[in-house]
Amino acid sequence: MACPYLVEVRMVYCQASPVRKPIPSDRISTASACDGDGYRGCPLYRDALARALHVIEELEGESKSPEGATGP
Repeated sequence: MACPYLVEVRMVYCQASPVRKPIPSDRISTASACDGDGYRGCPLYRDALARALHVIEELEGESKSPEGATGP
C-alpha cells in the first residue's frame, strides 16, 4: 500500500540563475519563457550569455597576444 502523503514530482532548474530553486515541471505553462524560443527574453539568460561572451573574448584576446610579450 502506497503512502497517500507521498507524491513524486519532477523538478526543473534554471541553469542561468545563480540560485538553484526547484520548479515543479507540472506548474510550468507551455508559454513559459524557459520553453521554446521565449528564453531569449529572460533577463537571467541574457546576463549569463553576456558573461559567457565576455569570457570567450578574454580567452581569444589572450591567445592572440604573442607569448613572452609584456604590456604597453
